[in-house]
Amino acid sequence: MTRHLNTEAISFDFYETIIDWLPVWVSVTARIMEGNKLSVHPKEFALEWRKAQRQFVEAKEFTPYKEIIKSALGFLCEKYRIENRGYDELLFSQWKDMLPFPEVPESLKKLKSRFPVAVCSNSSRDFFDACASKLPIKFDHVLLSDETKVNKPHPRMYGIVVKALDAPKNLILHVASSQMDVQGATKAGLTVCWINRRNEERLPETPTPTVEISNLSELVDILL
Repeated sequence: MTRHLNTEAISFDFYETIIDWLPVWVSVTARIMEGNKLSVHPKEFALEWRKAQRQFVEAKEFTPYKEIIKSALGFLCEKYRIENRGYDELLFSQWKDMLPFPEVPESLKKLKSRFPVAVCSNSSRDFFDACASKLPIKFDHVLLSDETKVNKPHPRMYGIVVKALDAPKNLILHVASSQMDVQGATKAGLTVCWINRRNEERLPETPTPTVEISNLSELVDILL
């Protein structure tokens, strides 16, 4: 594990990096499986939904976050030949129930004591606020796709991060959970930490991150 990173500021992805989206998502997909007599495991359907969402994100420079989620669900409904009976709205109504990963609150407090911190996320403001209210810190900058009008991994989003944090881009550490984000941030010239919580295999097209961790407390050990 790489230590003593030369870092002046930190940019965090939000969902999967700070907020555990999966339990709420699975509670919704379990309803989909039950209501349509599908044999797919709810977790697998949830992960497939998120994968489809990333494909829709990459298709355009900007699409509103809730529209991306709905479009990805529509793709899966067509694949499995089921009807969307308001499942996206059910998910949206439960977004407020998402929680940070257990180690996140204390880790964020420690990191913010030493570095300027930002969030760079594909998200709407209401979704972000519902989750951020459960955190013990306020970020110095919050850069959300629905407000910047550009989605990660488009390079312009990372340029907005660099401008907000006002630091050399190679001294900004971007903590990313998705390989899509690792690719985008690396191409944009940021230093990248991949928080690989689910022990994914790195894809051939994903560049090697400067550091790879499995939870945020490991980053505290590296930087502090």
